[in-house]
Amino acid sequence: MGTVTAMEIANALGQSKRTINLRAKKEGWKFTSVKARGGLIPHYEVQSLPDDVKSALADMSESVDVASKAKALAAFERQNEEQHKEIAAKKRQQAVASFAGVHGTAKERAESALYILTLANQSATQSDCKTGGWNSFIQAYNNKELDIDPKLYDVKPSISFSTLARWQKQYQKEGINGLLPKFGKNKGCGVIDKTPGMRDYCVALIHEYPHIKGARLADLLSMEFGEEYTLPSEPTCRRWLQIWKEENRTTFLSLVDPSGWQNKHMAAFGSLSASVERINQLWEFDSTPADVMLTDGRYSIVGVIDVFTRRVKVVLKPTSNSEAIALLLRNAILDWGVPEVARTDNGSDYLSAHIRSVWDALDIHNDITNPYSGWEKPFIERFFRTFSHDFAELLQGYIGHNVAERERISARLTFAQRLIEKREKGKDRVALDVNLSAEQFESFLNNWIESHYHHRRHDKLGCSPFEKFNAHRQAIRTINDERMLDVLLAPVPSQNGFRTVLKEGLSIEGMTYIHAELGAYIGDRVFCRYNPDDVGKVYVFHALHNHFICEAVNPEIAGNDITMAHAQEAKRLQRARLREQRDSIKRAAKKHDVSDAAHKYLEFRQSQTGALSSFPKPQESVSTTAIDSARQVTAAAEKSGFSDQQKSDFERRRQELEAMEHASAEPTFRDDHHKARFYTEQNQKGALDPVEKNWLHQYRANNPRAAAMLDSLYQSQTQRKTK
Repeated sequence: MGTVTAMEIANALGQSKRTINLRAKKEGWKFTSVKARGGLIPHYEVQSLPDDVKSALADMSESVDVASKAKALAAFERQNEEQHKEIAAKKRQQAVASFAGVHGTAKERAESALYILTLANQSATQSDCKTGGWNSFIQAYNNKELDIDPKLYDVKPSISFSTLARWQKQYQKEGINGLLPKFGKNKGCGVIDKTPGMRDYCVALIHEYPHIKGARLADLLSMEFGEEYTLPSEPTCRRWLQIWKEENRTTFLSLVDPSGWQNKHMAAFGSLSASVERINQLWEFDSTPADVMLTDGRYSIVGVIDVFTRRVKVVLKPTSNSEAIALLLRNAILDWGVPEVARTDNGSDYLSAHIRSVWDALDIHNDITNPYSGWEKPFIERFFRTFSHDFAELLQGYIGHNVAERERISARLTFAQRLIEKREKGKDRVALDVNLSAEQFESFLNNWIESHYHHRRHDKLGCSPFEKFNAHRQAIRTINDERMLDVLLAPVPSQNGFRTVLKEGLSIEGMTYIHAELGAYIGDRVFCRYNPDDVGKVYVFHALHNHFICEAVNPEIAGNDITMAHAQEAKRLQRARLREQRDSIKRAAKKHDVSDAAHKYLEFRQSQTGALSSFPKPQESVSTTAIDSARQVTAAAEKSGFSDQQKSDFERRRQELEAMEHASAEPTFRDDHHKARFYTEQNQKGALDPVEKNWLHQYRANNPRAAAMLDSLYQSQTQRKTK
């Protein structure tokens, strides 16, 4: 045995042919190439082989049964073939599932190839030889002699034997996916995609400049990467931009036109009205510029919609501000009732102190949407779109929904009209036949809502807003007192309307407002609202308890002077309130023993039972602390000064307080001013001892202004008693 093949060595050692080939290559076995079936086969010299190989070859008996060797080889090949078939079957099954997502030309070419291959195999089955059957089929196909769909020739005009063989092999290995055309196999291998950092740089440019062109992209790439890498040409940059925009169509649209992306591609599953189950549960507010130019300029529409019934109310104002919103809210509350939740955006007009105070006074929860998130209040947005795309387009002065439409409208003007048209810089270009005033347009808008919109069927409701409202039965919270509502909707000063009562009164926007009742609240926080009918007056409410205190007046605007009587009455009221609060605290402390409050509360909770019962829903009038306080304001007519009866009551209260103060054996002083007043009064009666006189002397020396006020106060009292 001079030479042996790798297969013979593999049989002798009991290893695979591949293992022998790898070992021969690694150890450098000497061989001679002999031409045989399949190409050149290496034959290794036995004498040059390693000892273990030569020993194995020597042990191999020459009398080995050729039949058994053939049988073993056939079994091995059979097993190997079955494994390959099993793997191919799994791949074909997976290919069927993945092929479901294929579409377009690729799917058509793959299905055509499978159909042609199936016909070719049927022809081979009917023939004695597969090769002959295929050749006959190929000849008939290329000559268009087969009775098949002519569209197949559009996809594959001709075939060859090698094409069928390739299809057969790919189909057996990968299933129908193997017949898909190999389009895009070089995808991602271009200059831009392969160069480190170049693709990210291009994407960054698209993010910053979405409309960048191929020429500019090539110039910027030359500047950034010219010294290190091969640069793409201008046509290559254009093709790359086109492919990137196609593959990232929705992302690119979100960069170029965010509003368009929101309208066309933003997920909108479900409905935001699914949780709204009753009338006035949720109102949505919004403002938008009208698409109609009026004789006195362009106005804004401020609107509100009741989500449950889709009823709408609007007001027309030059700009959207807190006064316009308050007016709209007033009209809606008087007609519809009070809402539970008001959903608004985060615009400055809706977040103003005036509107926030209105929500708080009427006990309405304000739901504020995220910035630039119009889809969070879709119902009022949809109403605005419905109106602007309905009869608004037929009105004189219509200027279009966007800049492009305005340009087209302007383009309809003749050259002479364009010369005549005079426009200020920054104004919208409009047609020359504007003839609607703001009052006329607002009247048209309200008539359109009441006569058309409220009686038109809504697909989501399944009926009209009018029918939806009438079909629902529930108690509606209402406010019927218009004057009281006006008070609650009145504007508030800066600092959200809150002020601290000072010794001099209330300081609001540089003005001082006073009232005798404020003397009892010096140092307390109060909430103020302007009187909408008189700028010289403000309504004052307690900041914590919300009850109405008084209507404070600015003497300069009202034309009244501050007299000593006002000061004395304020001081008396302050002293009376303080004394009353002290006595109340003392009485409460004596009346109630709270030393074991924790144990009593625990026993109460242990014995408490919660029995629940349901009651019918009667119609009720809304009542909050702020509303009750406002009712007091409306009941109290606009009065100035005090009547004789009120003065008599003040004098009686002063005498009672003085009697209570004299009856106290050991007076308690709030501060040094209170103590000085008491000592001054006792000094006039000669009831001070030397120590108290010395203290009063030091106080008067250190506080000359206060001493002068005390002298003036008690001098006037002495004069009144003399009279």
